[in-house]
Amino acid sequence: MPLAAGISLAGLALAQSTPDDIDLAAIRANAAQHAEDAEALAATVRRRAEAVQDQAVQSQGDAQASAARYAESLPPLVQSSDTFDFEAMVKSRAEAEKAPLSEGPRFIAFASLSMPPEALKALVRDMGRAGGVTVLRGFPAGDAARFKQTLAAIWQGADAPAALGIDPRLFRAFHIDAAPSFVMTASDFAPCDGFDCQDTPPPHDRLTGNVTVAQVLETFSQGGGPGAALARLHLARLEGEDR
Repeated sequence: MPLAAGISLAGLALAQSTPDDIDLAAIRANAAQHAEDAEALAATVRRRAEAVQDQAVQSQGDAQASAARYAESLPPLVQSSDTFDFEAMVKSRAEAEKAPLSEGPRFIAFASLSMPPEALKALVRDMGRAGGVTVLRGFPAGDAARFKQTLAAIWQGADAPAALGIDPRLFRAFHIDAAPSFVMTASDFAPCDGFDCQDTPPPHDRLTGNVTVAQVLETFSQGGGPGAALARLHLARLEGEDR
């Protein structure tokens, strides 16, 4: 036999031989076990994905039901022919400080008497039509008489506001330092009453600037933030009043 052929056959025999310390049966059994483990893991992942999907569908249904209940809870529009009732506003403030905001709206406009009168009137009017409220921080310089005179000069007769209040707690809770500002909360919120207490507000959308109520609601509803779903409800209400 030629030398080259002998070397090749020897190499082939060496390659096909198996050392005594290697257990091929054990290796195959181990590989099969790993395959079973991988399939079990995949099955677990599939079951978990199905469970998460079911939870997501349930959460979506709960959110839609909650939004429907909130829409039904929005107060009806009230047209008033009375003059501005300052005493009613003060009483409303006192009642608000005793009760949580959970019974009130989640769409809030923060205003100031330093705003141009016509802009303030339009803001309060449109917030009321949308089912929200407008709040003022309080009496400028602590002068209640001057505050009353200013409001009475802005609103007269049929223009009396139906959705205007005073609540410094909300200004503090949301750290409002400019007006007009707008907040749409994703859940109920009860601000604390102490002067030095600190609130953790719920997830919310916020916007500051001289924009209309419709523009605010469009921005919130299209932004996909915490208040987007409720913003669409308030926008539909406002647009319904415009028809």
